[in-house]
Amino acid sequence: AKMEAGGCAPSAIAAFESTYGSLVSGDSGMILEDSIAPVPQLDKTAELDIAPNATLLAETVVLKLNGGLGTGMGLDKAKSLLPVKGDDTFLDLTAKQVIQMRKEYGLNVKFMLMNSFSTSDDTLSFLSSKYPDLASEEGLEMMQNKVAQVERGDSR
Repeated sequence: AKMEAGGCAPSAIAAFESTYGSLVSGDSGMILEDSIAPVPQLDKTAELDIAPNATLLAETVVLKLNGGLGTGMGLDKAKSLLPVKGDDTFLDLTAKQVIQMRKEYGLNVKFMLMNSFSTSDDTLSFLSSKYPDLASEEGLEMMQNKVAQVERGDSR
C-alpha cells in the first residue's frame, strides 16, 4: 500500500514483493564465499589483438549511480555533492571527466545519472548552475524506484 501511494509502478511493487518473500522465507540474499570460485584464466589486456577504436565512445554511456544510502547515513543531500578535492565534489569530478572525454575524442559521450527521489532535485540544480550543457541534455536522469523500508520484525 505504501509503494502504491508513493507512485511506484506495478512492476516495482511485484519485484519488492518477490524479494521480501525471499527474505521472510529465510534467504539472506548473501552469496557465501565458499560457493564462488575465481575465473580460471583471463586474457591480459596487453595481449589482446584489438585495435583501439575511439568511435565506440559515441556508443558509450557514462552512468553514475547517484542515489541511495545517503539519507541512511544522516546526509541531507546526495553523497555526490560532498566536497572531495578542494572545492570539487564527486559530481564535479565526474562532470569534468565526461567533458574532457568529449573534448579529447571529439565525440558526444552520453552522460546519465541514476538518481533517487532524494537526490534528483539537488543534483539537477547543482548541474544546472555549474555545468548547464550537461544539465540540459535529454535523458540525463534515470530514476530509481522507491522501495519500502523493512525493519527487523516486520511481517506481512
